[in-house]
Amino acid sequence: MQLPIRLRSLFPCALLAAACGSPSLYDGTFELLPPVTTRESLVWVDPARDEVVFVLPKGDSVTTRRVEIGDGDETVVAWSAATRDRKSVLALTIPASAKEEDVDEQLHRLAAHGKGKPVTYDVQAPFTSVALSPDHRRAVLYFGGDGSSEQLHNANQIAIVDLGGKGVENVTLNGFGGTLKSVEFPGQIVEGEEVPVIIGGVAHDIAAFLADSEVVLMDLDDPALDQVAIPLGADIGFAPRTTLLRPGNDLFPDPALFVLSAQGSEVGMLTLVAEGDGTGFTAQISLIPVGQASSDFIYYDSASVPYLITVDNQAGALVFTDIRTQGGFSVPLGNAAQKLFLRDIDDGGVLAKQAVAWAPGGTQLSTLDLGGIEDSLGRKPKHLKIETGVDQLVVLDNDRVLIGSGNKLYVVAFPEEQVTPLSSQVPYDPLGSALVGDRLLLGTAGQQWVSTVDLQTLNPESMLLDDFIGDFHYLPGPDRIVVTHDDPAGHLTVVDPADPSRSTSHVHWGFLLQGVLDQE
Repeated sequence: MQLPIRLRSLFPCALLAAACGSPSLYDGTFELLPPVTTRESLVWVDPARDEVVFVLPKGDSVTTRRVEIGDGDETVVAWSAATRDRKSVLALTIPASAKEEDVDEQLHRLAAHGKGKPVTYDVQAPFTSVALSPDHRRAVLYFGGDGSSEQLHNANQIAIVDLGGKGVENVTLNGFGGTLKSVEFPGQIVEGEEVPVIIGGVAHDIAAFLADSEVVLMDLDDPALDQVAIPLGADIGFAPRTTLLRPGNDLFPDPALFVLSAQGSEVGMLTLVAEGDGTGFTAQISLIPVGQASSDFIYYDSASVPYLITVDNQAGALVFTDIRTQGGFSVPLGNAAQKLFLRDIDDGGVLAKQAVAWAPGGTQLSTLDLGGIEDSLGRKPKHLKIETGVDQLVVLDNDRVLIGSGNKLYVVAFPEEQVTPLSSQVPYDPLGSALVGDRLLLGTAGQQWVSTVDLQTLNPESMLLDDFIGDFHYLPGPDRIVVTHDDPAGHLTVVDPADPSRSTSHVHWGFLLQGVLDQE
């Protein structure tokens, strides 16, 4: 999305009487892409000038740096995104006009502080989406969702970019005619760390490409980038929505990739096994019946059984399936459920797991202790009531979740089974919040308050801004909240989250125009 901003004269007509009867020298339109947040800066992209604008707050001032990318009038910046570690910004430049020939699409990686020369990759197509690997090593560019593009393009073309600077691989996915919808890295469960999938004793960095009724798997560490394409049932309407990888262990030795369908009563199970000389792999396919439907899933190993746990959102139940035999049982929850996650609990001095199920619009959270679940027929879940219903749920840590419910904000503490309501002027927006240690930082767009909540004492503090919030950002480098206000020249307020007060905050205006008005 682009934000059209009309740049007008910065001075009142009384000071520019001679110019008020004619267009200002500075009249004109420039479009800025929405800002992205890095560790140190807010970053805007000025597509018309092929410039990336870094705004870095420090103390009571801000520094603005403009970095040129692309080829001037021949290119335009299509989109920008921060890397997962927030240490870099990615920006894709494409030809400014379809009439421009011999102009390459390029991905540029710039350091978060705006210093140094950008790293540039030739990616060969005007990709519309990017998937970033949790281990921070790669970006996969593709035509996402509907694969829309003004020109004829290969909907299954991708670019695998090594963010360490080693280069880019341009690849076309093999398959059965399905169009690529999304890209996932199911084996990578630890942020910032390489977690390979071990198949037959060999490590693989697996990426899953989800298309219509099929999944394509690829080892991104394989120089040949061999692909394994798996059809999952176009005839039964199986539409892959997301994946879940279970590593192999003593209960089930081979890793298994579960695939959730957007509809239907089955989950795909792809058992990953070595092939040929052992360096490659393939997948053995089975479809697991999981009740009337499945809206979410996790895996859980009891002492003797490797379970797949799914949420039957139509029956309001958890379904336990032994992935070896496909036998199992269900536990009715007694209320609506669509989403599921696991948390650690202390079960008589032994570390155990607890399942937490909930549904958008539901009025309860259901918890079910999983210790000895295979021998506990008839076990009933417990419930925590949310009086005004669940709009949003964010897992803060192992013991706490945050629930937005209209103008209520609930902090739920599972060990104490405590639900604490906080009142707000506006509905909670996860995009307008950040968690820093035990501080919850809040700043919802469209209102004038920035708030912090001490999650240990549940004591909130708020400060009133002079202007309405456009966007909320938290920069971990300087440990500052930065809220933007709608203004074409650039207008923001920098707040100290440890001491949110007007006396310690700083307001800055005009930084987006630095270096613009003196350009020819």
